[in-house]
Amino acid sequence: MAGRLRRVRTVVADARHLLVKRSDRVKRYPARVLFVGHDCDLAAITVDDETFWEGMEPLEIAERPQLRDTVLTIGYPTGGSRLSITQGVVSRIEMRTYVHSNADEHLTIQTDAAINPGNSGGPVLRDGKVVGVAFQGMFFSQNIGYMIPPSVIEHFLVDIEDDRYDGYPELGIYTANLENATHRAFLGVPEGNEQGVVVLKPLPYASCWGLLQKNDVLLAIDGVPIESDGTVKEGDEFFDFTWIVENKQIGETVVLTILRGGRPMDVEVPLKAWGARMQQRNEYDRRPEYLVLGGYLFVPLTQNYLGWGSSNDISYYMQQYYRTVAEEGRTREQLVLLSRVLPHESTRYVGYSDAIVASVDGKVPNDFCEFVALIEGSPAEMIRIEFEGVNVPPLILDMPTLRRVHPEILQQYQIPEDRYVEGKK
Repeated sequence: MAGRLRRVRTVVADARHLLVKRSDRVKRYPARVLFVGHDCDLAAITVDDETFWEGMEPLEIAERPQLRDTVLTIGYPTGGSRLSITQGVVSRIEMRTYVHSNADEHLTIQTDAAINPGNSGGPVLRDGKVVGVAFQGMFFSQNIGYMIPPSVIEHFLVDIEDDRYDGYPELGIYTANLENATHRAFLGVPEGNEQGVVVLKPLPYASCWGLLQKNDVLLAIDGVPIESDGTVKEGDEFFDFTWIVENKQIGETVVLTILRGGRPMDVEVPLKAWGARMQQRNEYDRRPEYLVLGGYLFVPLTQNYLGWGSSNDISYYMQQYYRTVAEEGRTREQLVLLSRVLPHESTRYVGYSDAIVASVDGKVPNDFCEFVALIEGSPAEMIRIEFEGVNVPPLILDMPTLRRVHPEILQQYQIPEDRYVEGKK
């Protein structure tokens, strides 16, 4: 538990009404969200009332601070209602997972300045210039807070210049360190060359698919040597080599210097986003999909669903599916669950919880929308739903009975709508 990260506060995600306030005024102003980057935990908002901006001067974004630099965090953290300013020093700079999405990894700056719930979105200043945005802390630890660095802020601002947020490109490769001399010799790395990492697998929905192969050795990225532990040197710091890609936009290119079968070559990689619908990140600003069919509740399996308290077995299964199916380029883009069975006379002695749908009358649904279409389009009075796992029996849906009890069950459980399916009314 000592190393568990936490979000300081989600400011605009899933919000329906935003109000902002200046520290020198009592009035609260309605605000609008212009762009959101859930993968980098940043958003751009504006206030239409021109009086809000009177007397304001924009803050300049400075270069990334260095270790031991003194910084100030500004915000409205828990413990009071007035503006708070705390001081600390930069203690670490490295790539970390951003807990807002719980999947994306970007550069972060650690500081011992107090960052608490309410600080999120507040600027971190050095010499009157912005050197970060406060955004997350760590449970059960003292004086460990994190800020989003200038490079991530600037990436977001450049991205939205075309009035659209596209996000970050993904190389899409699994790599392993090459610190073992025997492994290096096996891959044909010349003796004395102690740089590079080995490609374990390129992923079909990302940038390197079709360009890199298993057992390619990555020696450099955009001419920057990759160390045998997978890092590149930038100034006095060592960052994961994907840091080079983090500073690029979707549509740009990166040049990878590789060793393939002992022969060096350069590979130019056009950068694109992760292209599979199956995501491992938390999602925001989206209404959950579901289908209530009589006493049976069906949902798509998402990271959000797992976060609502589902079993560890389902979480493990999603991770395995993501790695062994979605990453292999197969066509099944979403898993469908029979989430639970609502108690009713028609469902007596029927017990399913988080059962993963394998097929509907022998047909495998590609996603939740197709699952609903298979159910509704079937002319059969008895529909057979098979589930993953040898110990999960099939569910036989008696459609005439379901249609008869469906209105009664909706009324009993006060369900105003029996479904929400994206792309369907």
